[in-house]
Amino acid sequence: MKEIKIFTVIAAFLLAGSGCAEREPAVAHVGRRRITVSDFKQRLEEVPSYYRGFIATEGGKRQYLSGMIKEEILLHKALDENLHRRPDIARRLEEVRREVLLAAAINHLHNEEIKVSDQEIRDYFEKHREEFADPVQLKVSHILLSNENRAREVLQKLRRGASFEKLARENSIDTFTAVNGGDMGFIERGDMPPEFEEPVFSLQSVGEISDVIKTPYGYHIVKLTGRKRGRAESFEDARENIKRRLEQQKINELLDRYHRELNVRIDNSVLREVEIEDGRSEESPGD
Repeated sequence: MKEIKIFTVIAAFLLAGSGCAEREPAVAHVGRRRITVSDFKQRLEEVPSYYRGFIATEGGKRQYLSGMIKEEILLHKALDENLHRRPDIARRLEEVRREVLLAAAINHLHNEEIKVSDQEIRDYFEKHREEFADPVQLKVSHILLSNENRAREVLQKLRRGASFEKLARENSIDTFTAVNGGDMGFIERGDMPPEFEEPVFSLQSVGEISDVIKTPYGYHIVKLTGRKRGRAESFEDARENIKRRLEQQKINELLDRYHRELNVRIDNSVLREVEIEDGRSEESPGD
């Protein structure tokens, strides 16, 4: 975490304008860099509350400022040595920049673009009151494939009587569930993307198998293996769950629009050629 903080500081330093806060009093100068009062206070806000009593003392402030000065000295050294231009460092700085921007984008979406009002939550609850009064939980297994043609081949084998569990273990790219024959356990509405839930919750009989279902994760074939009733929920019980569902619905619609506007395209022929390490160690268990 400390390393990430330092890289973030470097990025901020590189992007800082020369005229920033020139009129603000500085508690210290390191070369051309001014550590302003607001810089110092902002860093102090990161200090745990139980430590602030010490920091508030004269000696505590001096000690904390000394740490900031040491950081600035090292940052100057890094820039003098052009470390920020090294490919590995530049890549990590870009990763931090992307993380900060992604966090800001998500925060903006939640506060602006996909903000859900209390009335929207109430309207959803009233429209789906039966679902919350007598909720259904389904136990399902799935086979996930990356290619629709391959998914339809597997579906044909299932319709001819092949073992779902065996085909899941042999073919599913969801390695977490494949080892258990595709078992996903119990799900309820709101747990999965709408494009997955709608066809799955339309399955009626235990043992019934769905058609191929397309989601952002790939192509699913789902088998209903169990059904039970959940606990009835009041509006207050369901509020947060409904909010999450509506937020997810809004963000999916927004991302679909952005996909179209940005003309997103995937070259599957190139994707198929990408080789991924499976992460398993080549060392023997006894090493």
